[in-house]
Amino acid sequence: MSKASNEKNLINLKLMLITVVLTFLVGCGFSLRGDIEVPLEAQSIWLVIENDKNSPLQKAFQSIVKQNRFSIDEQADNQIIVTRIDFRKITTTLNADAEVDEYTLRGELNFNIINSDKEIIASNLEGFAERTFQYDANDAAASNSREAFLNQELWRTLSEQILRQYAARFSLK
Repeated sequence: MSKASNEKNLINLKLMLITVVLTFLVGCGFSLRGDIEVPLEAQSIWLVIENDKNSPLQKAFQSIVKQNRFSIDEQADNQIIVTRIDFRKITTTLNADAEVDEYTLRGELNFNIINSDKEIIASNLEGFAERTFQYDANDAAASNSREAFLNQELWRTLSEQILRQYAARFSLK
């Protein structure tokens, strides 16, 4: 066999192996992280935050909903009603000079899911997320930037939890 023939056989073998692996992944239900599936009739939703109209949760939730190809519609049959949001920045540790060394950002919420007849589908559901970061007084700008990033991640995690619990009520059969 010639060298060109061996290379062609090797390429064909690699393509066949890739095809088998991809077929296996698709067949076992693999999907990218963050993808949430619900039936078509449940893909239109509306989020109501009772005590805070300008909550960072609203922005994070809209981003997650769009990423998962749901639609946000004030007239949607199903609504998620957030009844409580508790966000805290907690001093976790102090250094030898009694200055803050580490913070924990903690977000907790409760919510209900209601249908178009205002009947409760699920009540008193909960979400919880926590992020811890070290504060560097010598580089406060970087620490503040890191805090802002972790803050966004916390709201994103809470939004994913809301959407996943919503999806669990309308899981594909």
